[in-house]
Amino acid sequence: MKKFRTLFTASLCACLMSFPAFAAETKAEYKEAVVPIKAEMKELEAQMKPMWEENKETAARYKAVRLTKKENGSLNISKDAWKEAKQLHSKIVEIRKDMKKINAKELRQETKTAVKEKNFDAAIDNMEQLLENKRTRCESLTEINKLWEEIDKLLDEG
Repeated sequence: MKKFRTLFTASLCACLMSFPAFAAETKAEYKEAVVPIKAEMKELEAQMKPMWEENKETAARYKAVRLTKKENGSLNISKDAWKEAKQLHSKIVEIRKDMKKINAKELRQETKTAVKEKNFDAAIDNMEQLLENKRTRCESLTEINKLWEEIDKLLDEG
């Protein structure tokens, strides 16, 4: 009998623990739960914006060198520096391909649909996934930024 009580109590505790204690049941609770997620997403966006601008400038320089080579057949930098810059650029292209695999539009639409259907827990899960995707994109953009900086140095040295 004692074993049965212990087993019953343990299973009851396990069942109760599997249900979230603070599930969002109203839209107000959902909005409250999403505030820190949205704040972090805005912060990440603010970090990413200057990197995009910096990358655009270096990409324009790289493109100008490439077009000059294409039109004239000659480079205004050394061949070794150009070869290394091309290798770094191919790494950037690969990272961008990986970044495109992350589709945030569908996840945003699923979030909106979940909110309309009053499935706030699913909407919060989707928002957390969006945040994780944004973090991944920020990390990838940081890596791309470092590669563009290396290319910029090569173009300056060449």
